[in-house]
Amino acid sequence: MGVRIGGVDVHFTGELDDGFEDAFGGLFARRYLPDVGESGGEPNVIVERFKGEEFRVFSAVYDHLGRDEYKIESKVPSAYGNEAPIFFILQAAARAAAKVGRLFITDSVGVVTPNGKAVLFIGYPHTGKSTMSVLAMANGFPVLSTENTIIEARNGRLYIVGGTDVLVYDPRIEGIYGVEVPYDEQTRSGYRIKDLRGDRERKKLLERGVEVDIIVLLHAAFNCMEASFSRIKGRKVRKTLWYFSTALMKGLDYYEPSPLHVPISDEIGRNLRHFLETASENYSGRMFEAFGNHGALFERIVEMALSTETS
Repeated sequence: MGVRIGGVDVHFTGELDDGFEDAFGGLFARRYLPDVGESGGEPNVIVERFKGEEFRVFSAVYDHLGRDEYKIESKVPSAYGNEAPIFFILQAAARAAAKVGRLFITDSVGVVTPNGKAVLFIGYPHTGKSTMSVLAMANGFPVLSTENTIIEARNGRLYIVGGTDVLVYDPRIEGIYGVEVPYDEQTRSGYRIKDLRGDRERKKLLERGVEVDIIVLLHAAFNCMEASFSRIKGRKVRKTLWYFSTALMKGLDYYEPSPLHVPISDEIGRNLRHFLETASENYSGRMFEAFGNHGALFERIVEMALSTETS
């Protein structure tokens, strides 16, 4: 039994008669786990689960016969109750995916602009990524990922090939920016939830991958008035993307009682270097740190995407 997450197969064994496995396909889990579906092949990760009241990983074996194997104790995953197994599986899947050159980019969203290419927004929590997604949807632009984005480096370019498909956003966006986006549910705190799983255009785009045109490190806020950009070049490209491309597999996305410290194998190291070299060599002129108002930033970024050169 198992699930496919971000292109890698995670198989479960052990005590599974209480719906443990099904929880990873739920709406809350899909806010963080990219492209959750049915397992379709040999396992990249094997998780043996034992029932218990507290979550813990008590055995981890890496790269055994080409796969990672874990033994865990846990209750059934649930929002606000037992979230740790979801973030553990995210970490395990991120490591397994990195071995095949699919990098999970934390705190990121991807949108397609009218030029047919993608803008990859990265940024720490509450810096405006979800707002950019809502503005994109309101303008009819496809949203490719909503929280964690999957990137592949091919032929000197970066491509978005997957990502999370549940968007959570602040309803104040509609009043502030005069937009209206249909939503499916609300969180306990009143944030709106839009499920993109049924978006056929998004699915078709991700099957072949969408080339990244611009990368934006975002610092946006509702009470700002203008838009300001600072170009990111050279080593700072690598330094910035190192954090966002390794955080999930290295356990920087916290879960109880503490994330694992997983090894970076030679294979993962080669794939990371290829990704970072591709980014620094080919995106130094198309990567920016952006400050200001969401709406003003969004308009300027769309203008940049439609121009052959950035100013």
